Amino acid sequence: MKVLSVGLAFCDIPLSPVPENILEIDNSRIEPSVPHTGGDALTVSVVLSKLGIQTSLVGRIGKDVNGQFVREELIKNHVDISRVIEDEACRTAVSYILIEESGERHFLVNRGANDELTSRDVSDEAIEEADLVFFGSALSMEKMSDEEVADIFKRAHARGKITAMDASIATDAAAERKLDLIEKSLWETDIFIPSYEEAAFFTGKTDVEEMLDIFSRYSLKILGIKLGHKGCVLTDFKDRIWLSSYPDVKVVDTTGAGDCFMAGFLCGYLHGWDLRKIGEFASAVSAHGIAASGASTGVPDFQTVLKYAEANGAKLGG
Repeated sequence: MKVLSVGLAFCDIPLSPVPENILEIDNSRIEPSVPHTGGDALTVSVVLSKLGIQTSLVGRIGKDVNGQFVREELIKNHVDISRVIEDEACRTAVSYILIEESGERHFLVNRGANDELTSRDVSDEAIEEADLVFFGSALSMEKMSDEEVADIFKRAHARGKITAMDASIATDAAAERKLDLIEKSLWETDIFIPSYEEAAFFTGKTDVEEMLDIFSRYSLKILGIKLGHKGCVLTDFKDRIWLSSYPDVKVVDTTGAGDCFMAGFLCGYLHGWDLRKIGEFASAVSAHGIAASGASTGVPDFQTVLKYAEANGAKLGG
């Protein structure tokens, strides 16, 4: 099985530990900073590769030091980068991540080459070679509009491929009805698992049941909402499963937690598991991810995660 991952690619610079009152003090000591890769599409591709799923990435980076770092990390993690575009006119996207002692984080972001990504960068050949096409962070790239994402997914569906998407909150969005921002894409999406904050933004609701009801009007095969430290809710419109998060996980860095969950979910889906097992596995991937600094650094191999999920899955309830 092969996944084509399309979207954000970042060089992440973590800064830790950052006190909550950093803007009120003159200085604070931090640990030595080690760069990592980040961005939804990139992180999902790396984590899937670690879990034994063949993965190809479509994204844009610059021809600069950070771009070279991103390339080397992708190669090291066995991600196919033959369709990663090196844009000489742009710099590689960089995210400075301020991480509190609790593991919560805040981002200072330059989107760089990501803003030049369009549906034309995703060839029919790339789609044809994949079994599943994932788009990371709808609304987060300047030229990748709802119509652009829908175009990619329409071409995928025309070739019998599964489509999956996550989204970002467009804080400057002027649309009165926020679902209009991703509606064309949603009609072409099979698997959609936003965070609670994203779901609230798009639906205008705060109740999870109401969110699920609104999203269920689309032709989704699987819908989920990530609830942060509270876990997640998943439905295939036959069963609805509520899962808590794994207890006793020492949080080091929550960067990429949702991306690790998504990668784990897609991995389980491609293995043909039932929804509960997929959710337990996805949560286990995320639990490993937040136990180390970096969006994907803490994720081990497939068998290690599977054994953990099988040994501890009952703790999630549902």
